[in-house]
Amino acid sequence: MVKALQSSSSSSRQQRNSSGLSTVFLFLLNSVVLLLVHQFLHTFDPSWHHQQQPNNDNISFHIPQSDNNNNNNHHHPYGVQIPRGIAKPLPSIRIEKDSTQRTIYGGAGDKPHLGGFTKLDPDGISPILWKHMVTHLGIKTLLDVGCGRGISTSWFVIHGLEYVACVEGSHDAVQQSILPNIVTTTDKNKKKTWEITEHDFSRGPWWPSQTVDVVWCVEFTEHVGRNYMQNYYTAFHKAALIFVTHSNWGGWHHVEVHDDAWWQVKMEAQGFTYSDILTKEMREKVHNEPTVIGPHTHVGAHVWGTLQVFINPLVASLPEHQHLFAQHGCYTNKTTGNECGKKGLGKGVEDLTSLPEEFKPLKITKDMDDQWLKMVTDIANS
Repeated sequence: MVKALQSSSSSSRQQRNSSGLSTVFLFLLNSVVLLLVHQFLHTFDPSWHHQQQPNNDNISFHIPQSDNNNNNNHHHPYGVQIPRGIAKPLPSIRIEKDSTQRTIYGGAGDKPHLGGFTKLDPDGISPILWKHMVTHLGIKTLLDVGCGRGISTSWFVIHGLEYVACVEGSHDAVQQSILPNIVTTTDKNKKKTWEITEHDFSRGPWWPSQTVDVVWCVEFTEHVGRNYMQNYYTAFHKAALIFVTHSNWGGWHHVEVHDDAWWQVKMEAQGFTYSDILTKEMREKVHNEPTVIGPHTHVGAHVWGTLQVFINPLVASLPEHQHLFAQHGCYTNKTTGNECGKKGLGKGVEDLTSLPEEFKPLKITKDMDDQWLKMVTDIANS
């Protein structure tokens, strides 16, 4: 009996010791886990990461604050996402004594990596393509990246797009912009639908105040080094479609000259999807460009030669961009592309459900075409 009690007492002590060791072990394990989680959160917290980096004048950027009401004031705009909040424009830093020999190029007073625009560059112009983008793709909002004096931008403003944004790094180009002088032939009572932003992408990221149907970016990418590309990708990430060209040869501050394949890989690494179908379709449109602007009998060479079209599913999939790809879908008389519900197309079409107006492409008039052509022809002849 005594041995039994001793044995029972010994067993009880062992259980208490084991339980104590288990408690100590669990406490230590929890401490280690909490330490790892703390380290993980600090490592990937953009604000902490940004503050801890050493100063580097070659890679300086501004991290805008989020406009969300969730106290997340350190959200960064990079990576495969739609940038949030309001981007702060960072204008170019002027040079007081500019001795740069620019020959035919503008950019007086700008740093050497800026400028490179001319009075009117016919190689980046294609009205036949722009019209196709409106009537066939159904675009209604656009961002022109590297818009220069606004020659291309002006076409979309005059042709009645609902929102057009123009971003340019050269202060000289912004000062010479033709946009403020445009009086549109559309509804005079409608609020201004365009805006100009002076922003140098070598200083930091920027993006428009809203998502847009398309980015138009012609004769820009070759001017910006890879160490700054992430800054204009933030603008690209606000668009459903990206129309972008590149250069195959040298020119003013051409620091990124690559072939089609290089740019496709680079863009797809940012989450954009290359569309061979859209690229071929748009290049073919430019190839048949009939427009003559003053002494320029051939326009759109850069667009026809290197234009590539990318899709950004993050924006293209949003409800506000479902009007894109605006070909009508009813079939009659052995033809497709007929507008459902339109009177005069006969039974089987006009009695079908019509699309809401916001799903129909904008209407383009000859007056709009004539106004823009006269304006740019006067510029070319001046």
